[in-house]
Amino acid sequence: MRRRSWEGMRLGFSKERETRVIDRRSFVSASATAAAALAVGCERTPSSADGPTLIVGANVFDVRTGAMRPNTSLLLDGERIDAVAPTSELNASSSAVSGAEIVDGSGTWIAPGLIDAHVHLSHILYQSQMTGDEVLPFYLGHGVTSIRGTGDNVPAQTMVARYADSRPDTSPRVFRCSFLIDRDPPWHTDVGWPLTDVDQVAPFVEEMAAWGVTTLKLYIGVTREIGRRVIEEGHARGLVVSGHLLDYHTGDAVQDGLDCVEHIYTVSNFLLADPDDRHSIDLDSVEASRLVDTIAESGARVDPTLMVFWGTLLFMDQPEVFDHADNLPVPGRLRRFWAKDRDRRMLDWGSAPLAVREATWAKYLRLTGMLRAAGVQLLVGTDAPEPQVAPGASLHHEMELLVESGMTPAEVLTAATLENARILRQDDEIGSIEPGRLADLILLDADPLEDIRNSRRIRHVVRGGRVLDPAAILLDAPTE
Repeated sequence: MRRRSWEGMRLGFSKERETRVIDRRSFVSASATAAAALAVGCERTPSSADGPTLIVGANVFDVRTGAMRPNTSLLLDGERIDAVAPTSELNASSSAVSGAEIVDGSGTWIAPGLIDAHVHLSHILYQSQMTGDEVLPFYLGHGVTSIRGTGDNVPAQTMVARYADSRPDTSPRVFRCSFLIDRDPPWHTDVGWPLTDVDQVAPFVEEMAAWGVTTLKLYIGVTREIGRRVIEEGHARGLVVSGHLLDYHTGDAVQDGLDCVEHIYTVSNFLLADPDDRHSIDLDSVEASRLVDTIAESGARVDPTLMVFWGTLLFMDQPEVFDHADNLPVPGRLRRFWAKDRDRRMLDWGSAPLAVREATWAKYLRLTGMLRAAGVQLLVGTDAPEPQVAPGASLHHEMELLVESGMTPAEVLTAATLENARILRQDDEIGSIEPGRLADLILLDADPLEDIRNSRRIRHVVRGGRVLDPAAILLDAPTE
């Protein structure tokens, strides 16, 4: 099989790459300055939950069993869950709840707050003249109480995270990622960082750890030699290493210890019958079985991000996609960028006939199901705010697509909570409804295990013990 060329196989990017080059260190400095200016005069002390809150008589999702616990009550004390018990044992007459505000949970289904395992907080937004703080209410208002950055300008992310910490009534928790670790020059000059010598790796990883990132992201041009060293250095510092790969084979990377594979085509790109045709995926080959088994045996997770293929890459020209209801509330600046990007994608991904693109989409869904059947733990991420991937709302759509791929609603809900918390190494804090965990919850008006689309029917969002109205949160989001 012929080796795929660097320029010919940039799947997901236009062949007409932007020629303007941004000096990396100047961009870092400018972004940090701009973010600091944004924060001046905007700092405020987070409000706290006013005393204990008792939610009585709800159906509570148990991520350990994948089932609802009927007629269950939750006692929230401050920002944490104090108790979870049958309503017969924990109710308004219980001595333990003296002075608590009572919330009637009857007729509701409670799940842990959702986590989006793949977002960007400066990349894409930079091209839309937006800053990451502006999209935060879209996440929390749709029940996404935590987001996992997957490659951005680090100082800009840090300021967005501080902003989020100061505004828990309108913002999710923000977990940060390194720059995209790439070849020289990096593919994305705004958020990429070239590492071409193994001696550069340890100082870079040390610097990223000092910034407080939780994830290191390997990108398409990184070599195996560099990638393996990043994995070693990252793990030595307790960091998760994720990868959107092309030159570094995914099979090699997971055997080298990669924790998470980003995007379903980071698997399918290595299963092409024709290396120059992204649509020639052969899922019935020996190579396909071998790669799926290799990923499963390694214990690496896969974050398919099906939304970015549905919305940005395959069907960007279809009105039911670009005018999807989830996209209508998105700020005008972002939607205008999405429209410009659509023309570019039509020269690349969109140049294939619609029937070909639909066949490729079916293969992505099938491959997602193959990974799940092999025992690979799937995550739930979106790649928001890529075009037609609306911050917040798209996570619900992603869960629907994962059910379409063969996962059960319970598996998807567990993946979007506990398993996404595990890839952040935060499962002792978030991702489950258990005493001692942070009180990040969603109260739903219908059972998501009967129909995953019911995850959208949010009555209340609870973030750190604060019981919030989702409509009020979204009022804080910009429209233009």
